[in-house]
Amino acid sequence: MKIHKVTVVPEAKEKMREYLSYLLFVLQSEQAYDAVKKDYHDTIDELSKVAGAHQEPPEPELAERGLKRMHFLRHNYVMLYEMDGDEAVVDYIFHESEDYKNKLN
Repeated sequence: MKIHKVTVVPEAKEKMREYLSYLLFVLQSEQAYDAVKKDYHDTIDELSKVAGAHQEPPEPELAERGLKRMHFLRHNYVMLYEMDGDEAVVDYIFHESEDYKNKLN
């Protein structure tokens, strides 16, 4: 199995911090914070194993930008990434309830 390097751009890291801060400070749920944070790291680990195997997404908004989609393993978040050689570059992280396809425009 080929292991890909995964890089998360600063903007995507900041978005993840915003989601985690919301869980911790607004919803005041340490349990949710810990669970989503672990899921984020587990999903990054899984992406390193499967990044090269993902097909182009059916959404033209993503395919036109060369983006592929990886859903978090246990929560309703999605990473949009592109392949740069053997490296998966996570450009965006969204909650699935967001209209992320239109936010890319």
